Amino acid sequence: MGAALAGVLVSNGKVISTAASMLGYDKAEDKYYRSMAAMAEAQAAEIENVARRNSAYIFQQAAYQNSQLGREYSQLVSQQKALLAGNGLSSQSETARRILKSSRLNAQLDQELLEQNMQREIYENDTQAAFEAAQYRMRADQYKSARRSSRRMNWWNRATSVLTNLVGGK
Repeated sequence: MGAALAGVLVSNGKVISTAASMLGYDKAEDKYYRSMAAMAEAQAAEIENVARRNSAYIFQQAAYQNSQLGREYSQLVSQQKALLAGNGLSSQSETARRILKSSRLNAQLDQELLEQNMQREIYENDTQAAFEAAQYRMRADQYKSARRSSRRMNWWNRATSVLTNLVGGK
């Protein structure tokens, strides 16, 4: 009877040891998947933050270039008026008005082109960031899914192992 009891205790000790070992592994695996999902979410958020900063920078650069275009236009008009006056043409003459109007239209076209370029750059920046952030979020979802699958499989594996050890006496 003592040998049989010792056999049961040894057998049950192995079952308990196996179950405890599996539980520790399960916790480590669960922690791994949670941390990887959290890291992927953080990377997605960081990409979105960088995109916002880049968009603000693009806007600031366009605003600076726009003000620079305004200064250059003012200087050009002043130079043109001085040259026209030096040639005996008043700013009210038809030739002078056409020249000044042409300069104004060119400046407006430059400003419109600058605005279109800014909008395109911001759109490309935001689109690229949204794509990259979506990839990281998809990766986070995959880690979360793997975590759930792992937990379901580990419960099944643990139950099978415990039953095998109890029945098989190994």
